[in-house]
Amino acid sequence: MSLKSIFLKHTTTIYLLVIVLLATGLRLYRLDYQSLWLDELYSIIPADPQNSLASIIEYAKSDQPPLFFIYIHYVFVLFGYNEIAGRAACAFLGVVGILAVYFLGKECGGKSVGLFAAFLTAFSYFHIYYSQELRFYSMAFLLSTLSYLYFIRAFRRNKVIDFAGYVVFTVCLLYTHYFGIIIFCTQMLTFPFILIYKRGVKFIISSLLSGMTVAIAFFPWIPIIINESHIKTNWIEVPHPFFLAEYFYAYTGKEIITTLVSLFFIYLFGKSLKEKSQIAGDIKPVYLIIILWIILSYLLPYVRSITSAPLLQPRYTIVTLPAWMLLFAMGWGRIENLKWKLALPFVLIVAFAGNMIFFKKHYTRLDKDQFRESSEVVKANNQSHYPIYSALPWHFNYYFRNQPEKVARLNKPDLASLEYFWLLQGHYNPDQMETEILELKENFKIVEKKTFLGSNAVLFKRK
Repeated sequence: MSLKSIFLKHTTTIYLLVIVLLATGLRLYRLDYQSLWLDELYSIIPADPQNSLASIIEYAKSDQPPLFFIYIHYVFVLFGYNEIAGRAACAFLGVVGILAVYFLGKECGGKSVGLFAAFLTAFSYFHIYYSQELRFYSMAFLLSTLSYLYFIRAFRRNKVIDFAGYVVFTVCLLYTHYFGIIIFCTQMLTFPFILIYKRGVKFIISSLLSGMTVAIAFFPWIPIIINESHIKTNWIEVPHPFFLAEYFYAYTGKEIITTLVSLFFIYLFGKSLKEKSQIAGDIKPVYLIIILWIILSYLLPYVRSITSAPLLQPRYTIVTLPAWMLLFAMGWGRIENLKWKLALPFVLIVAFAGNMIFFKKHYTRLDKDQFRESSEVVKANNQSHYPIYSALPWHFNYYFRNQPEKVARLNKPDLASLEYFWLLQGHYNPDQMETEILELKENFKIVEKKTFLGSNAVLFKRK
């Protein structure tokens, strides 16, 4: 068999492999370029390999459900306790998420739609950014994709294996991020609509049993949610009525060409809905599932945000990003002109490269609080073993875990007898950090100060 015939026989596999390899490179490149920032430290510190599972679960009660923290914990057990191992584990989930998007697209529109959906995800700045962050977002994206993949397969094939897959991945999603609840509720609200297309007794019973199994499996965590529901977050703002336009622009990397092309894909998708003759009967409910996935997964948290506690944040809605990629790919699949169909991916690649290199400068410009760099200054220059203080000692102590000196919480009475001490600052805005320094300058003068993005290392001496 010639190379040409082998290529033609395995074209889809080869294209998918190329996409995955490129996506892997984009997500692994310069993983350690930036320090862990505040949120990432909330992931890595509880997942310390020396911590017990019980302590990890206890911590998760004040953050997000425990599955991601348990996953990262065992990554550290196997590969070492450091930021590269943690971020690489998240990047790995991001790459697997691209494969999941391929299979979801293939299920909904065939191999070409699956490939293009995977392509769009691979070169999505939004997906790359959160695949490189040591948080639960790449896991939430992956599990949301798999949950809907088996949701749609169960609808179309009505097989036990698909209902089982749906239960497993939806339960995992619920135990990864609280927006998994939004996805589960969206699916439950979608169920009555798809009964228009499928009313078999077996399907209805299997679906109800699957939903009940998911709910029962997540029931042990419900008291935690109820206990935490009264806590109001003061950093999430109430979304404005046009928040979706802002989120959409973020999904497209805040890049105008990608945004316009994506809108064109939406137009083509919408146009295909009007041309009912072009839609096969068995694909109509799939279109409905995708549309309701997008609409309800924003509507539910939006209503909650304006009536009770604000919930919406762009990164939380990464659980809906697979639906957008699927919608874009299905719109692209409606292009009849082959030249345009093949040209648009190249346009998107050029736009992506320009955005990454010249505008975002993703691999060369810092945008995270540099806890690591300010900590390194103190470790390198504290030969006299002066005390170290900070308003965020728990966070900074990750970088002092192998040091004899530890960071203590800043408390002015503790400074009364000191001649010298170090102050580490991070995350707070420059005005807050400057106010903290000015208060200390009443009795101390600055001997040395190193400033980094979002952090400072300051050595004080008594006046």
